[in-house]
Amino acid sequence: MGAQPGHTGHKRPLAELSDTDKVIECKPQACCSACHHHVKINQQCSQRHQVFDLPNVPLEITEYQVFHGHCEYCNATYKGELPENAPKGQIGARLISHIAVLAGKYHLSVSQTRQLLLDQYGITFSTGAISEAQGKVSAMLTPTHQSLKAHIHRALHVHCDETSHSRNDEQGTRWCWLIASQDAVFQTVRYSRGKESAKFMLGECKDNIVITDQYAAYNFINPEKHQLCLAHVLRNLQQMADYSGGGLTAFIGKRLVLILNTVFRTQHRYEHSLLTEAQWLRRMQRLKRSFKSLLEKGAETPSERYSGRCQHLLKHETGLWVFVTHKGTPLTNNEAERCIRGTVIMRKNCFGTSSDRGDKFRSRVLSVVETCKKRGLSALEVISEIVTAVTERKPYPDVFNLTSV
Repeated sequence: MGAQPGHTGHKRPLAELSDTDKVIECKPQACCSACHHHVKINQQCSQRHQVFDLPNVPLEITEYQVFHGHCEYCNATYKGELPENAPKGQIGARLISHIAVLAGKYHLSVSQTRQLLLDQYGITFSTGAISEAQGKVSAMLTPTHQSLKAHIHRALHVHCDETSHSRNDEQGTRWCWLIASQDAVFQTVRYSRGKESAKFMLGECKDNIVITDQYAAYNFINPEKHQLCLAHVLRNLQQMADYSGGGLTAFIGKRLVLILNTVFRTQHRYEHSLLTEAQWLRRMQRLKRSFKSLLEKGAETPSERYSGRCQHLLKHETGLWVFVTHKGTPLTNNEAERCIRGTVIMRKNCFGTSSDRGDKFRSRVLSVVETCKKRGLSALEVISEIVTAVTERKPYPDVFNLTSV
């Protein structure tokens, strides 16, 4: 297929010579085929062709041999002790971190992880051993997980979202809740999708601007600091514009969609410095008045479904325009939806969990993985740093520099 016509080409830069593992010099023949004289070879190569390949590296296996001894005089027995930094199980810090990342970032199930380790390294761990390794990582990530939540509660803008989560051995559905700031993500599994779970996630939220969809569980938030996702509103109003009955209902729906699209376009122009703040504010106030006027007309249309939708938006009108009074507030909740996408993929690939340990592992490892994405960090390196420190009984690392903020 290739790139589209007109697409700017990109080439991988050559690695530095000092970074290559093997250099093979391809020199011409020593004798000229035409006159049979000696061929003088240039000092510098005229072409560099680099090939990248995976090394055939086996697992590093460390064996701890414990010895017994006895006193030659009194025959008292003594036993050697494992070093304090020796892992308790069969899986070392780096490999246990790798297993966690395979699940949290690459969404592999336990059986898929088991097969990959066999294909890569020729070694087999039982599904129970891999599940136990995930449980150990979950416990080690607990302080970081709690710090992420506290850090997000201090952020100016907080995005919140939720998605279904199933437990294989139970009836009903649990819910995975997520909050996200500009540089951190926290998620956890809750029994309920109600207001109490929303309050647990958001805390007091007195000083935060909270961005959510129109779900009723968030209605306890101060309307003046609760920005509703305009992308969700736009999708709902598009259904009104596409109303099969046509008439006044569809006409009002199309006008409302046009105004919201103009809001997005005006906001983008302002963010790209194509409008002054005064121009932006005047246009937004004009759009706000027009939008309210159309909602009032829409609330009286014959279609009960869409008139009710307009009445709902009128009731929560303040939440549509928080970004006008609080500069820098996002118009959509896309940030939370992007962050929770990994949870949705993992649910589809690995299905539900089968224990409380599985719920905690998914919540904690996905929180760390998504935070690493936001900060441009390697999830494997971050988790390895935590696991290594805990295993070797070193001070717990502040991998995201959260305590100093």
